[in-house]
Amino acid sequence: MIRKTINAKIIGLTNIKREKISKEYGNFNEYLKGNREVDLYSATRQQADRLLWKLRKAKNFRKQPLIIRNDLIKIEKQNTKLSNYWCRIPIYKKSIWVAIQFPNNQEELLRCSIRESKLICKNNNYFIFITIQKEVGLKKKYNGIIAIDLGERYMATSVELSNDSVNIKFYGKEVRGIRRHYSWLRKRLGEKKLLKVIKRISDKENRKINDILHKISRQIVNDAEESNSVIVLGELKGIRKSARGKRFNRIVSNMPYYKLTKYIEYKANWKGIQVFKINERGTSHTCSRCGSEGKRPHQGLFVCPNCSEYNADLNGCMNIAKRSLEYILRDGVQLAEPITLKVSENLLNLFVESVKLSLPL
Repeated sequence: MIRKTINAKIIGLTNIKREKISKEYGNFNEYLKGNREVDLYSATRQQADRLLWKLRKAKNFRKQPLIIRNDLIKIEKQNTKLSNYWCRIPIYKKSIWVAIQFPNNQEELLRCSIRESKLICKNNNYFIFITIQKEVGLKKKYNGIIAIDLGERYMATSVELSNDSVNIKFYGKEVRGIRRHYSWLRKRLGEKKLLKVIKRISDKENRKINDILHKISRQIVNDAEESNSVIVLGELKGIRKSARGKRFNRIVSNMPYYKLTKYIEYKANWKGIQVFKINERGTSHTCSRCGSEGKRPHQGLFVCPNCSEYNADLNGCMNIAKRSLEYILRDGVQLAEPITLKVSENLLNLFVESVKLSLPL
């Protein structure tokens, strides 16, 4: 079973409906704080009791989204001027219908089974986070491999590998620049003690970064679906501890590697594509062509003492691609045309020779 969350915005609220929703939302959080006398829908009160069990060890209480049981929420298609979809939300002693708006035509996902939903308030706007579930059988047979290396200069580098082709792509170069710009901006605003402005620009930064991460993960998964390839990711464990130097450690700590891997995983699984993680220890300092230990004069460049110099992210990604051939077959994955290490190495070498002068460093 695969789960996914749709973020639907509640629109066109009348003053009366807004007041009722706000009261239910506020009472839910008051109940969590210990006020058992507030008015709440009976099933919502039960959900609050369950949540209290999870929050029992929390040191600092933060406002929680109102949890709506899956058998109580109802979404219907009604072609009105305000919206094509309406949602029924339970409140104390009754329910109300509100118009909702889906992003990027995600209403098609409502064909799946609706699970638990949550009502969330952000900047005086209300949203329904609808969790859907569908049964997906992960494929066992593929025509190729797409290996992903997460780096500091490029958010992700991918190598699509088969017996007759190698396709290399670089993603997310702008992420580092965005992070550095907003870090500088927060520092300047902090000196002026403009805390509200800092929070506002942080929200804007997160929206920009998330948009880029969604586009990267969507492109990678689309490529995997089109070429029927299994996806291989380098294991992230210890990436922050392995960072060397104050400046590089700061950059690595600010890069959303984990979030990108989660986006790739759930989008790939939703399409029935398996995602594997392998140990990438040594992949950044080992030459992908001859296996010798090389040097990195700076973060974007790898220099091999026997071969040549080329993009460091590409070198790491090629090592992950080659290493993946040794691991994923053990987990029952079949390749329609088995890729041999010898053939893959020849293809990678030819590719690097043909484009190494133009590769981004």
